[in-house]
Amino acid sequence: MSPPSPSESPPLITLRGVTKTYTIWDDPTARLMAPFRRLWSKSARGTEGRQFTAVKAFSLEIARGECLGIIGRNGAGKSTLLQMIAGTVQPTSGTVQINGRVAALLELGSGFNPDFTGRENILMNASILGLGREEIAARYDSIVEYSGIAEFIDQPVRTYSSGMTLRLAFAVCAHVDADILIIDEALAVGDARFQFKCHATLEQMLKEGRTIIFVSHDTNAVKRMCRTAVLLERGEMLLKGSPNDVTNIYTKLITSPHGLESIREDLAALQNKPPESDEANPAPTPTPAPQLLSSSLSAENPGTRLLAEERTHQQISDKEYAYGGEFGEITSVVLADHTGAPRLSFVTGQTIQVRITCAARQTVTAPIYALTLKDVRGQEIYGTNTYFQNQNPPDVPAGGRATVTFTLPLNILPGVFFISLGWVRLVNGEVVVIHRRYDVLRFDVMPRDKSFGLAWCPATIEVHTATTSG
Repeated sequence: MSPPSPSESPPLITLRGVTKTYTIWDDPTARLMAPFRRLWSKSARGTEGRQFTAVKAFSLEIARGECLGIIGRNGAGKSTLLQMIAGTVQPTSGTVQINGRVAALLELGSGFNPDFTGRENILMNASILGLGREEIAARYDSIVEYSGIAEFIDQPVRTYSSGMTLRLAFAVCAHVDADILIIDEALAVGDARFQFKCHATLEQMLKEGRTIIFVSHDTNAVKRMCRTAVLLERGEMLLKGSPNDVTNIYTKLITSPHGLESIREDLAALQNKPPESDEANPAPTPTPAPQLLSSSLSAENPGTRLLAEERTHQQISDKEYAYGGEFGEITSVVLADHTGAPRLSFVTGQTIQVRITCAARQTVTAPIYALTLKDVRGQEIYGTNTYFQNQNPPDVPAGGRATVTFTLPLNILPGVFFISLGWVRLVNGEVVVIHRRYDVLRFDVMPRDKSFGLAWCPATIEVHTATTSG
């Protein structure tokens, strides 16, 4: 049974007029003596120290199954807001109502005792997050396996790198069945492979109806993960809307020398903009486990079926994910440059070759060979196969082999990327998997110049000047 949509269920998080004010002291001695002065003189109450409002009159409802992105400049109040939702900080005024179990990744390693071992911190944190002893014992091995740091689990956390600490903290949060997961920039310190794994886990949580609050300066991640985004500035909510609108305004805010004044007209225009329908701004679609497509898909359109089926799996684990192999195997995979020399690092715009060898155990008729290129967050950058290119490769007899070479230019900007490969065939319009090897290759793309964005579209710029003679 699928979880109810956000509109069908009551909000898990309700904030009403939430304000948080701190007192800033210039003199540590005055701060120490303030409670005593207040006892001696009622007139001294509230007259010492400067008041700083981190969050001001913030109201919001967040529904079950929603992924809310929160962005804003440093000091905008994002972390304070998350701490109040998590319950680690109490508001000065207003109310915070939470209907469910909360797990939070705030400051990296917060809640961990650095002198405790990884094992001890798992037991302590899982207990704090609401698991009983039997539940912790049942999930302990899975937590350690997910973290990928089993060989260090009995070492003090103070000896861990920031990436190892993230692995342990996220592994605990992913296994406590929290209704609400709060993430504050923590994923930024993880290695590319583990970030990929975390994002796949977050997508699965959304599919299960969990609620995620996601704070990041990575606007692409916010746009990919979230249905709705909020822009904070000086503790106030400037805008709530589609991630694309909110991140566009945020980018202008942080790049304009005029600051808040530069976006006032944009904010006014967006407030008068009609709301987008779900069709125009769909929620991210969690990825199901690999399976044959429903027979409701038209057998008369095998291309549509093949495309959808190629996209049914984006799970990332610490190891390559492969399935199939009964009828044949992709036995060899080589990533090379245009000369055929194996490499794992390239420059934007260079041409790569992906060579695979397929061995058939049984005769494979009408084979289809596929390649997908994804970025570190699982987004499909490019995908193709012999069927889409109107090629009809020959059958591969039992005991036979086929060598396939994909040649493509890397018209993408710098980053970490993964290649997945597939060997399938169509039988009566249904996709039959011979062998699939997901995330079999990881490689890096290095910059050619200071261009920015996602794609490499080398532009020619022509400038003509003219002088007017007297």
